[in-house]
Amino acid sequence: MNTHLNFDWRFTEERKMRAKKKTNYGFTILDLAVAIAIAAIMAAFALPSIVNWQNLSRLRGAAVNMVGDLEMAKIRAIRENSTVAVQFAAENYIIFVDNGAGGGTAGDGIRNGGEALVQYRRLPAGVTVDLAGLTLADDRLRFNGKGQPPDVAALESIPLQNKVGRKNVTLNRLGIVRIQ
Repeated sequence: MNTHLNFDWRFTEERKMRAKKKTNYGFTILDLAVAIAIAAIMAAFALPSIVNWQNLSRLRGAAVNMVGDLEMAKIRAIRENSTVAVQFAAENYIIFVDNGAGGGTAGDGIRNGGEALVQYRRLPAGVTVDLAGLTLADDRLRFNGKGQPPDVAALESIPLQNKVGRKNVTLNRLGIVRIQ
């Protein structure tokens, strides 16, 4: 009396087929709303750190670029055996050969008509030169034909700042440029 031999296998297959037809695949609107809410909460915590990191990176990059540009101005002064001047403004600075070409006086720190522009550098967004803290006379720096800044007495400071920090590019009388 084996009743297990009379089991109808088609019945189980039909049930499986019906179960597959009723199953819906995908996300519900509630699943999507929960996922978006979790992502928004995570972004709210991470965003201030990312913005702070970006501002610090801009400030550090501006200081590194300024050091490179001042070194380039020094080398250009030596190569041309002439005065190379750097004129600072709040959001940019220009470097030019101050040889008096175009009607000006050589070494006056003012770019006259024919004096060659070496570099025009606009600072990154939000980064400025603190002109009140700038220790250079007339917001200008000059390198002579030996690559030395004759105007520098001891240690000059070019302060760069933004809303999260401050970096000082320093220059000594030998023309050594550093970031502090």
